[in-house]
Amino acid sequence: MTSAGRGEHEEDGRRYVSLAGLRMRGWAGSMVHRLLGPPDRLSVNPRVRAAPPVRLYRVERVEAAERSRELRPGRTALPEKLDALHNRSVDDRRVARSPSTASGAALIRRVTAPALFPPPTYSHASVVEAGTRLAFLAGSVPLDGEGRLVGEGDPVRQAEQVIANLEEQLRVIGSDLTHVLSTDVYVVSNETSALSAVWEVVEASGLSTGPHSSTLIGVACLGYSGQLVEITATAAVPEEAR
Repeated sequence: MTSAGRGEHEEDGRRYVSLAGLRMRGWAGSMVHRLLGPPDRLSVNPRVRAAPPVRLYRVERVEAAERSRELRPGRTALPEKLDALHNRSVDDRRVARSPSTASGAALIRRVTAPALFPPPTYSHASVVEAGTRLAFLAGSVPLDGEGRLVGEGDPVRQAEQVIANLEEQLRVIGSDLTHVLSTDVYVVSNETSALSAVWEVVEASGLSTGPHSSTLIGVACLGYSGQLVEITATAAVPEEAR
């Protein structure tokens, strides 16, 4: 696999765009599944066998979708809740974060250990100053306001609902996704492809703005019948909400 710039790759004489490349063009994770469906090719890095395969989409399909929806590369294309991911390169998110100095904001420092393998859109640690108010949230689940399961059999749709519900949990305590310090992401599956698909939704959300610290876990089952995804979180509460 050879790089062609802007997250594009060439394999077997064809041009492909990776998920990182789609983010650079302004795509959110939920848009990828909705507009493109399954990837055209999976590419494995032979030097890092433990890493999940890279999902590649043919450039022609991506450009056709952008034309049909009048999308513009470099901008978030759909006004969805999951479109809060900034258009930064992956490498830019692999460095230690400076403390937040916004007025009234909790002081949060995101740290990536330079001696460890760079994590994909999360940090190894989140550090907060003494005196910061913390909130420990119960697991966010894929139920609507009436208690109905959303996205039966579809882990991606369930992940989108879980993120939306997590946003609401944070809103009522005066916080938001950008103040989340850490999460545990549970997926009912023993297939890395299913875990990767859910992680793409997490990547496309405001959780990656920090980025927060996270653990992705495959499990045998969760609490509700048909439930495939759950996320627990710890968040800082900004001073103005106290």
